[in-house]
Amino acid sequence: MVEGRTHEANRRRFLQMLGAGAAVPLLGGLAGCSNSGGALGGGSAASGKVTELVVPTSQSPWLGAYRKLAAKYQEKTGIKITLREFPYDGLYTQMTNAVHGGNFPFDVFQLDEFGVGQFYSNQWVQSFDAVDQGFKIDPQVITYANLPFWDAATRSSTPEGKVMGYPINGNMDLFVYRKDIYSKLGLSVPKTWDEAIANGQKAVDSGKIRYGYVPRAQATQSGLSVTYEFMPVFYSYGGAWFKDAGTDWTPTVNTPAGIKAATVYRELAKLGPKQPQTIGQAEVISLMQGGQVLQTHVVAAAASQFQDKDKSQIADAVGFAEVPAGSTGTPAPTSGTWSLCIPKGLSSDRAAAALDYIKWVVSDEAQTLFTQAGGIPTRRSALSAGASSGTAASYLEPLEESVKNVKPSIRWTFGPAMSAQTEKYLSQIAASQVTPEAGMAALQDALAKVVKDAGYLK
Repeated sequence: MVEGRTHEANRRRFLQMLGAGAAVPLLGGLAGCSNSGGALGGGSAASGKVTELVVPTSQSPWLGAYRKLAAKYQEKTGIKITLREFPYDGLYTQMTNAVHGGNFPFDVFQLDEFGVGQFYSNQWVQSFDAVDQGFKIDPQVITYANLPFWDAATRSSTPEGKVMGYPINGNMDLFVYRKDIYSKLGLSVPKTWDEAIANGQKAVDSGKIRYGYVPRAQATQSGLSVTYEFMPVFYSYGGAWFKDAGTDWTPTVNTPAGIKAATVYRELAKLGPKQPQTIGQAEVISLMQGGQVLQTHVVAAAASQFQDKDKSQIADAVGFAEVPAGSTGTPAPTSGTWSLCIPKGLSSDRAAAALDYIKWVVSDEAQTLFTQAGGIPTRRSALSAGASSGTAASYLEPLEESVKNVKPSIRWTFGPAMSAQTEKYLSQIAASQVTPEAGMAALQDALAKVVKDAGYLK
């Protein structure tokens, strides 16, 4: 079987490139791929038994918990789960390269929300009922404003669509604060962003803390960074990206609501380091762990890191709450959930094995383990159980409340092109490089071009 040995050698070389973060050349589309082919995971061609699944993932705060899930699945099933870990900026690129290369290096895709519309619309992934005709969505899975679904007719995530992916982690932003300093200064947990700004200024003026607030303001090259943290502010002031997404794609970011949200975000950033455009997620977490920050809002997956006494100086003093509200009076936590999806073109046995793995990830057993390891559950029963008991209750309880108000992230087919513009201009606004008015006006024009180029506007 010389051909088989050659195929395996090519596979190993390709995966070594991926592990090193090397880019995969763009060689062609999926149209030339045969369904009889398999992914480059392990398995016997003769028996059809799948023995390995290659799964890409990002180097995110919840990665440690995910590693434990993968190890448990391997222990239970004998199927090796090989996690290929990439920096956040690099994961999307690796998956799009894999699609165009047509060489199936992965058995599962892990899609951030900004990329789901593109992957779903282009049929780079397949619906779960295409793999299993009897598939029904698990009613215990939290859908985060319809994230699992895709309606091809409207090109949007609506319950009328097919299930294309399951959420791997329940990321939404939480408000994080120093209970000890709040107590010393007689501060109340803010219900509004204005109150959060006032608390931050008072704490800095008192000399008890270095920074009053540190939001993420560093732009990313591929994905959502400052955009993601901006959305809970944006939506809570009544902001909307478009006039009527689905029917009228005229951008509406430079409305009074949008400008007000941008102004508030800039005020939050002013309470932090002098160059906020250099502050990414890792820096926000590190500064908070190091006891230099009064408060912030950050993904729930970081909560366990703040409680880790070996790594965090605030482990005994950290508090959590739902994100504040704007002029609408209602908090607007935004979904920041990764979806596990099945690449189009896998052989039937590999696609079935991928679906089995994805379904297990959201099972009671897996979600309980994930929660105990510091992950954020995407199953209602696990979230409720975690919110009512154990050390995780302090952050899972407000997270459970947040699910009721969750807003969708950027999920449209033009998501990658849109996020490139939002990252650019929102970072400039946060860093006071442009005024909120000028920045949102420039973003308005940039988004109009994005949707026009995508065929949504004439």
